[in-house]
Amino acid sequence: MRIVCIGGGAAGLYFALLMKRQHPAHDITIVERNRPFDTFGWGVVFSDATMQSMREWDPETAGAIEEAFNHWDDIELLFKGRKIRTSGHGFVGIGRKRMLNILQERCIALGIKLVFEREVEGDHEFPDADLIIAADGVNSKFGRSTLTSLGPIC
Repeated sequence: MRIVCIGGGAAGLYFALLMKRQHPAHDITIVERNRPFDTFGWGVVFSDATMQSMREWDPETAGAIEEAFNHWDDIELLFKGRKIRTSGHGFVGIGRKRMLNILQERCIALGIKLVFEREVEGDHEFPDADLIIAADGVNSKFGRSTLTSLGPIC
């Protein structure tokens, strides 16, 4: 199966690497409009439960993220001059740029093609794709109006 993922953010990269792990014969390409080290936003937070799921689905990526993250367990709320601290929440945080680079490295290691600095105007650019994933964010240029062959989106 030939899959093209439009958008090289966390969602597109993680989808591609999980799909490739499940189906190594698939030909997967990620097309991203920005450069590999560009990012918008400063960090990503995962719960302990999310990290556990990542460990189950892709232990290599989870391990690389765990080596780079900060972990905390408490949340402190300051409300009307009063400080309230609760424990047991369990979160990890990682800089968005570092996380994207980890995911990019994992994709390359799995044989996923990464194409940077390419704008996509519509699905017509990939006529031989069996599946196109639109993961290029909320301000997507590759949105509803550019999908010609996929039918209605529910």
